[in-house]
Amino acid sequence: MKQRLWASLVFAMVLSACNNTVPSADPAVLSSKTQNRNEKGDDKKKEDDHSENDKDENKTQFLNDISIEPKGGVEVYRTFLSFESGDLVPSSNVTSLGKPVFLNLNITKGWKEDEGTVSLGASERISSDNGTVFLDEPDLFQNYNSISAEDAKFIRLKAVVNSKTGPIKYFVVDFKVWDKNGDGVITGSYKFYVE
Repeated sequence: MKQRLWASLVFAMVLSACNNTVPSADPAVLSSKTQNRNEKGDDKKKEDDHSENDKDENKTQFLNDISIEPKGGVEVYRTFLSFESGDLVPSSNVTSLGKPVFLNLNITKGWKEDEGTVSLGASERISSDNGTVFLDEPDLFQNYNSISAEDAKFIRLKAVVNSKTGPIKYFVVDFKVWDKNGDGVITGSYKFYVE
């Protein structure tokens, strides 16, 4: 499964939405992946492998203690944290200063399509355990009028802390992704720790 995630992230096409008002954070990246499946071969074992893989894809996976609430018909089948390299963030959710953490949302369905495109918005708020707000961005995707419906199935939001002062135990990321043309919404949050 890890190899499958790695392959998916390696082939990801990345579009980024930058926030120039907050120099310590480049908050969001919208990404898509291409699926590379080998459907050739008459070998019975290959058919069995495909059916096992399909079963794995139907399981919901919420890793890294991410709290998530989809509404309006949106179905999320996998959510996890990764580093820029594509490696999974350990379950402890620990990173280091200046090393970004990416929230990955893999969606089955729920966005309203118009001629194969959708229009999404995404907000992100990063705060510390003591209440200090480091980022509060109302729409990270405001510069995107529409994206392909296939790309909208794979959302990545970036969180990074470049400096911290005082005793901070952890950071909280509150996020929301919504359909600007429909009822679909995903809200949630997660904590991460900086060494």
